[in-house]
Order: sequence, then C-alpha cells, then structure tokens
Amino acid sequence: MPNKQKSYLLCIPDTNSLINMCQTEIEVAQKELWHWLWQEFDVRLSSTVFDELNRHRDKTSNGIRKKCSKSIWEYRIQIKSLEPSLLQHFDVELNVRENRGECHNCCVAFEAIAKGEYRQVIFLTDELHSTTPNGKDFLYKVFKTFPMGCIWSSLDFVIYLFMRHRSRFSIKVAKSLLKDINNLVGGKKNIIKDRLMVYNHKLMKIDKSLSEIPTI
Repeated sequence: MPNKQKSYLLCIPDTNSLINMCQTEIEVAQKELWHWLWQEFDVRLSSTVFDELNRHRDKTSNGIRKKCSKSIWEYRIQIKSLEPSLLQHFDVELNVRENRGECHNCCVAFEAIAKGEYRQVIFLTDELHSTTPNGKDFLYKVFKTFPMGCIWSSLDFVIYLFMRHRSRFSIKVAKSLLKDINNLVGGKKNIIKDRLMVYNHKLMKIDKSLSEIPTI
C-alpha cells in the first residue's frame, strides 16, 4: 500500500461534466469552473474519457485537455479483464460507445479504492440517467453495491464550491452557474425546471446557515 499522504478525495469526471464546465463562461474567483476540480481534488479519469474529449475539441479548451492528459489513470489490471469482471452483474451493455466512458471510469474508481490509493471517490457525471436517480441506472447499482464513494453532477460541484469559498463566490454568481449548468445538462422542460428549483433551494439553505455561523 502506498505511503502517500491521503489528504485529497479523488474526483473522477465523465466526459459530459467536463464539457459542460467548459461551455459556461461564468468564472468563480476569476477561474474557469473546470479549473477548480484540480484545485479541490485529485483528479483521475480513464483514457476513454480523454479520447472522447479530444473528439469534442469544438466544445473544450486546450487547457482542460492538457490537464486531463496528465490525469489519465494507469490501470493495474488490464481493462479488458477488469471491466467485465466488475460490471457484468449490473445490467449494462459493455463495449458500447455510449457507455464506455462511464464503464471505464467505474473501473478507475474500483482500482483506486481496492488498491488502497484512496479511501473514497467522487464520480462526477452529468448524464441525465445519473442526475435523476431512480435506482435503476447501472451506475447507482455499482455504487450501492461497492461502497466506493458518491455520485455528483456538476450542479453538486457548484454547491460544494459555494460552501467552501462563499467569501469569494457570491450567491448571484452561484445562481447563474446553476442555471447555466442545469440548461446544459438538459432534459424535458419540467425536469429542467424542477431540478433548478431543488439546487437553488440547497444554495439558499447553505447561504442562510453559513451567514449564521460567525466563525465561517
């Protein structure tokens, strides 16, 4: 087991979350939103996600692709052996382009925990089936079975940043970011509307709570 100081959580972002963070022009404390991932967490991702980012050069920046190129996870077990062993019981079709990034990132999460390099992970994805939990998506089944950490959307990350950096991150900017990201995540109109209400409510509760704690 490595001796490195485990001072950071591991964040494993999916392609869609990275693209959405690049698409918003709103900055947090004069930094692009995606930049804060590396500021707050250790970041690792599968080479599959990096390849997908390269296929979306029109929606991403050179900066984020450069960061991601240095954050690619090196598997200890060959992915062609690890992926079916880990995911065959979760009703997911393997070797399908639409699922490949998420599946390979699940393998990153498993190895990071099982090999003792991290204690918990944040799996960051803006897939509609993941941001609207219904207990049926394979990703939730994997994380319910393997206690590796939690699943976040980019909306959760915005809320986290506001909680951490409220003195540098106005609630007005936070609301604008939530609105931008929520629209990028997409879905039916009623889902988009309801989801934004939920996250704005969280934001207001956090702001009110922190304003009543004099030492923060």
